[in-house]
Amino acid sequence: MHKLVSAAIAAALAGVMALPAPATAQSASFNLSFGQQDRFVSQGCREHPRWRGCDDWRRNHHRWGQNDYRNWYRWNRPSIGSFAAGLFGFAVGAAVGRGLDGGDRDWRGGRDWNDHVQRCEARYRSYNPRTDLFLGYDGDYHRCNL
Repeated sequence: MHKLVSAAIAAALAGVMALPAPATAQSASFNLSFGQQDRFVSQGCREHPRWRGCDDWRRNHHRWGQNDYRNWYRWNRPSIGSFAAGLFGFAVGAAVGRGLDGGDRDWRGGRDWNDHVQRCEARYRSYNPRTDLFLGYDGDYHRCNL
């Protein structure tokens, strides 16, 4: 069941990532006149003085050209792209990790789990049924795979 849910979440996130992002006011501002661009950047730097490019704009805005404004928009436009990519990566990692850790071997609560515990206790004196681990000769704890 967990694999199915993880796969569904990963597929849904992949679908969301494939959708085009809505156009924001900042992406449309490339077509503004220089006076409008000045007001837009000025307002952005007043609200967020530590944004990249604001120090240069305050000192040299009278010399800024189209490339400077374009770079400022690219650096400072709000975007959920990184957040969505991180969330997508987490979901895919969780789905893959769940599949690799032997998640279909969950015996807890059933008769198979009791048989598993009995076999492990009979084989390893240091077996702990709460953690499903035993202390090996190498000094490390290992999962019982019986």
